Amino acid sequence: MKNKPKLKAMKVTLALASALMLAMPVNAAFAKEDLQTMQVREIIGKLHVSGVTEESLAGQSIKQMIEGLKDPYTVFFSQEEYSQFTSSLENNYVGMGARIGLDDQGVYLSEVFAGSPAEIAGLQRDDYVRAVDGVPASTTSIDEVRNKIIGVAGTKVKVTVERGGKELTVEITRNGVNVPEVYSKSFSNGVGYIQITDFSSDADEDFDAQLAALQANGLKSLIIDLRNNPGGLLDTAQNIAKHFVKDGVLIHTRDRNGTDDPVLIQGGTTLPIPVYILANENSASASEVLSGALQDYNVAKVIGMQTYGKGSVQQLYQLDNKSALKVTIEEYLTPNKRKVNKVGIMPDIKVDGPAAQLITALHTAGIPDVQVEISKHTVKYNGVEVGSGFGSFHENGKFYATSRGLAALVGATITWNDANRTVDISDSKGTHAIPVEADKLIIEDGTSYVNVDLFAQYFPQLQVNDQGENVSIRAVKGN
Repeated sequence: MKNKPKLKAMKVTLALASALMLAMPVNAAFAKEDLQTMQVREIIGKLHVSGVTEESLAGQSIKQMIEGLKDPYTVFFSQEEYSQFTSSLENNYVGMGARIGLDDQGVYLSEVFAGSPAEIAGLQRDDYVRAVDGVPASTTSIDEVRNKIIGVAGTKVKVTVERGGKELTVEITRNGVNVPEVYSKSFSNGVGYIQITDFSSDADEDFDAQLAALQANGLKSLIIDLRNNPGGLLDTAQNIAKHFVKDGVLIHTRDRNGTDDPVLIQGGTTLPIPVYILANENSASASEVLSGALQDYNVAKVIGMQTYGKGSVQQLYQLDNKSALKVTIEEYLTPNKRKVNKVGIMPDIKVDGPAAQLITALHTAGIPDVQVEISKHTVKYNGVEVGSGFGSFHENGKFYATSRGLAALVGATITWNDANRTVDISDSKGTHAIPVEADKLIIEDGTSYVNVDLFAQYFPQLQVNDQGENVSIRAVKGN
């Protein structure tokens, strides 16, 4: 908790996170203005990290004040927007309780949450959504299908799905759904994996429970996946950090006056096993807090790419008419006082590409032999389904797969040779330059895909079983 003069806030927050506060007092100097505008002016003029003053904001509307800050994280919420925002903090929405995906056959259910209205109604993973309330569903837009299914809690919606070539219509009662944000998996050799999709209010409790379950199964090393995690509550990151650091500074904070009021880790413990954090360019805010802290305390290695660089702290204040203002009050630094804002966290092991990142983490954690099984909607690594896909496709009778993923499987390094327009893949035996040519290498949206048969000629340790829709690729690093 951080207390400011006259402003008793309940929580310090990061990124999407928030805290609630009583309405601000009115400054008599602006008595002719509406209460919301006065409150916004006083909060920004007293707390914004830039040091802007109330006097300099005189005569400006809320929109003008916020635009003038040039701070994308200071945001005014109307009553409806505030309600939606607070729901997002808890990872809640009203609907049927399923994730949806899109392929060449239409929109399908990629995950059905346990205990959700969708599960109760009998919907299953891989069902294709063909109609909503009798109206044919889009086969090209996830958003169109989602928007027809979500609605007011307690109302009903009829969803028609295709399963095994037959159509089935079920009636679902919409309800509030809490989207899972922590997933854990067990690999061989005692390697555990925990993915945190955001730092919501209960993510720390879920992390506690799933870490304990992994430990009960003989945990010897741990991979924490924070890729594409935009952040969340600082308290949640703080509680998770307590599993790795007994006592110390989680972050240093610097307000508009340069005052450092550090957030502490107290009463924690240690985890005497190797820990690896997966992070990428979309890992932000609380993800960077946790990554930076564990990196500074030498209790975890970061694998992946330089993170987003969202090194500021926001506070959320409730205003008149149930509106709210989220305002940047501080910049934060890592325990070793490394700057994060607009810099990010640098990885200890730089790896680009989701498949290559996970494979590298598995190798580093103690699994040299990795088999990737690719099917229509799933990708499994050593029999374990995780969120990292493995880009691949068939074209002109050839099977192509992500160059970075294949290089990671065999433990080779990969670079792009712009002058020769080749992907150069190197190991201890030499370098193989694969040119951008038909039947050899295809580049789509900046990602290179190599003919797997050609790759296997260069790296015979790669074993490929191509059965069309189902493909298995296996290699032992360095062999």
